Amino acid sequence: MTRLFIDTKIDEGISTWEIGGDNARYLSDVLRMRPGEELILCDSMRTDHVCEIVSVSKALVAVSIRDRHPNANEPKFEATIYQGLAKGERMDLSIQKSVELGATRYVPTACSRSIVKIKDGKDGKRDRWQAIALEAARQCGRGIVPKVENVMDLKTALKEAQETCDLVLFPWEEEKEGSLGKILAPVDFEKHPKIAVFIGPEGGFAEEEAKLAEECGAKLVTLGKRILRTETAAPAVLAMLVYRSELN
Repeated sequence: MTRLFIDTKIDEGISTWEIGGDNARYLSDVLRMRPGEELILCDSMRTDHVCEIVSVSKALVAVSIRDRHPNANEPKFEATIYQGLAKGERMDLSIQKSVELGATRYVPTACSRSIVKIKDGKDGKRDRWQAIALEAARQCGRGIVPKVENVMDLKTALKEAQETCDLVLFPWEEEKEGSLGKILAPVDFEKHPKIAVFIGPEGGFAEEEAKLAEECGAKLVTLGKRILRTETAAPAVLAMLVYRSELN
């Protein structure tokens, strides 16, 4: 069923709603939805409202609310992905799959080996990345749209993670001892921990960056015997978090 996100809370007693702006154009022009069809409207409180379309125009879509329930698809952790800037479609793929696997926030991160150079999202890439996150959240039934932040340098990102997260993971291909499974084993996911995951760009992290991460309290971890592409690493870590918190 089609899913839309709005930044407003829909109070429990409300039985009708009007959808405008980009969401209205998406329903009328892109999906060509018609009266009688159903959609899910997810509000700012992560509540899913099952709606039936009453009328459609390019400017406004009116719906009646038939049912409502809390969204049950958010993970038992809040994961921020600090992704080393990568070339071409690699960032797109990393964002899409990270959102599908439960990332709460995504921070493009400038590292010493990053080939791509972006400043403050002024080239429009951040807007495109946010659109990718939105579409992925729609597709997989999320209760939120994870935010894609402006580019942050690695030192600033490590400091932020140290101050705001319960666990900071730093996968590094040169690390041989730090087992991700062992580090995650004692984590109590019922407390909804905040977890930071740092992913290197093409070529990985430099040794100096790994040392800086350790100094900031990050856990250096290995993701196994095989070296993963930069766009594969974040989804791999998130998949392990999902397994530990939901499927184990």
